Amino acid sequence: MSNKLAYHLTRMSLAFVYLYFGVLKFFDGCSPAESLAGQTIHLMTLKIVSAEFALIVLAVFETALGLLLLTDWFPRTAFVMFLIHMVGTFSPLILMPDVTFNGSPLMPTLVGQYIVKNVVYVAAVTAVYAPVLFGKKESRVGWSSRANRDFSLAVRN
Repeated sequence: MSNKLAYHLTRMSLAFVYLYFGVLKFFDGCSPAESLAGQTIHLMTLKIVSAEFALIVLAVFETALGLLLLTDWFPRTAFVMFLIHMVGTFSPLILMPDVTFNGSPLMPTLVGQYIVKNVVYVAAVTAVYAPVLFGKKESRVGWSSRANRDFSLAVRN
């Protein structure tokens, strides 16, 4: 598979997940994570923002992030939004250990497992945006010409 294809498939998959889960949150009772998400934001804002309002904001936020991923516009903005989202996503592990663990950090509940699997998203977004964010000269959809040459030589030998 070419790097360009892998880049686009990864980005489109992330966009699909964010759009799908974001849109679900606009409809009451459709997202299995809505209670957890609303309560998390409620706690993170020191109970200033209601869980109901937080869910609407999260729906807009996730949908917007999905659209940025889909269109590949404003990659730095998308990456910052992603980081903010991941802080919120992982915070129940600290804020609500009774919901996320069965007595031990090594024994996550189903909710805890649902949260921990987001490390895959961290890896995927890093792979997609690292070249843009860290100022690599080569294209984010391919390797440098030297890397391509070295790889070709290694495969032939």
